[in-house]
Amino acid sequence: MGLRQDEFAAAAGVGLRFVVELERGKPTVQLGSTLAVLAAAGVDLQLVGRSSAHDAPP
Repeated sequence: MGLRQDEFAAAAGVGLRFVVELERGKPTVQLGSTLAVLAAAGVDLQLVGRSSAHDAPP
């Protein structure tokens, strides 16, 4: 996208530190902020639920 980390963080509405930690693979990131970063990057995300064994056809 041609943005510096601080510019991208501002566009995503998150802090620079969050972007740095996300890029480094920090395992304890906030889902809401991660979704904001994905949206700012133009990533479409679709969540699909898993069916349970009770939902599976016999």
